[in-house]
Amino acid sequence: MKILLAFIMICITGSQAKSQCDKKVIWHASKAEMVDATGTLLNSKGGNIIIETDPQKITLSFKESTEDGLEGTVKGKTCDWKEAFKNGKTVYQTNVSVDSKTSNAIFTVEAKDGKITISIEIMMMEGRKFLIYIDKYDEVK
Repeated sequence: MKILLAFIMICITGSQAKSQCDKKVIWHASKAEMVDATGTLLNSKGGNIIIETDPQKITLSFKESTEDGLEGTVKGKTCDWKEAFKNGKTVYQTNVSVDSKTSNAIFTVEAKDGKITISIEIMMMEGRKFLIYIDKYDEVK
């Protein structure tokens, strides 16, 4: 009986974790960093940062800034969550437009022990990567 109950709990948790990848999620952050290929901090930005992910596109915007945001069209994704929003990751392969040029980009949403980070690697930026530290999120149903 205990084995059957454990199996049912694993199935339910696994299906909830997998289903988060097919929903729209709004991620809220107050800090972002740009690092180079060696992990050296190049720039840091604070403020109200909003990232929206859904199966078709990803958008990033700065609510309290005149700085341009970023929008990516999702070409593919890999979803591997052991526990929804607590442990696992989703990797989105996208196309983005930066300074009127199109580039491939990878958006990675990763959580370890409930701490969520979104990293953005834009191929034309030659090894520089953005790290965004998520404060909270809202699932859009």
